[in-house]
Amino acid sequence: MMRPADIVREQQRNWALRRGVRLDGAGYTLDVSDNLLAPLSAAVRKEYEEADGGELGRPGERGKMQALHSSSALTCNVFAHWRSGDATPLATALRISGPLTIHFERKFPTGLRGNPPNLDVEVCSEAGPMVAIECKFLEPYGNHTTGFKQKYFDAEPGLWLRAGYPRAQVLAESLQSKNQSFKWLHPEQLLKHVLGLARSGSKWRLVYLWYDVQGSAGLEHGAEVERFAQAVREDGIDFVPMTYQRLFQALSKHAGNNDLQYIDYLRDRYFAVVA
Repeated sequence: MMRPADIVREQQRNWALRRGVRLDGAGYTLDVSDNLLAPLSAAVRKEYEEADGGELGRPGERGKMQALHSSSALTCNVFAHWRSGDATPLATALRISGPLTIHFERKFPTGLRGNPPNLDVEVCSEAGPMVAIECKFLEPYGNHTTGFKQKYFDAEPGLWLRAGYPRAQVLAESLQSKNQSFKWLHPEQLLKHVLGLARSGSKWRLVYLWYDVQGSAGLEHGAEVERFAQAVREDGIDFVPMTYQRLFQALSKHAGNNDLQYIDYLRDRYFAVVA
């Protein structure tokens, strides 16, 4: 039986074959623009170039965004469309009101030494919380590191407790001590984002946006997301779990005539089969 990630990779290869997109042996497009609905604008390119993930690569070296299974390519294909024009469908899907400003690869320092983690998308509106979105494509269904660096536990009282989140502090400590574990979700990353957002000085909402898959992996991942959500909501944290499939359904419902090519592209490439 094929693993969920392998099924999705095969679906992406089939999409590329239908579109006549040329690939290398590892499933990377020869140019990043071949992996995107529209070429990167100068502003979006700059945001990715200034990030830490190497999404666009270096001279003579392919970037991560060229992979058919790239999470950043999926993120860009879904959100870059709304950086210009009427973003009301996105605002409605996120339960905020426009106009919106959208940025990629935002950093919210935690106060600790070293580079802060990059948040995939920041959506700001005039009449609502800043929406910070952590996006996942196939990452939950592969391997990821567990635990924190020791610097997250050198302070007294604990960093999350100091920020006003005692339940998050307990969760972080239980993850570090291996008394609690998650197979699919990477809760450490989300808890780091909580620390950074708590220092932002803005009202905020953290959205965990993931690509759902069929079968037990998808069900178990969803259950882990809900377990995390229940824990941090005890601290009053505005945490919203959402699948890409549910977001796409909402965008399709409210899309205007100028969005039809965008909707058709996303449906053909990612959402022809809704998990």
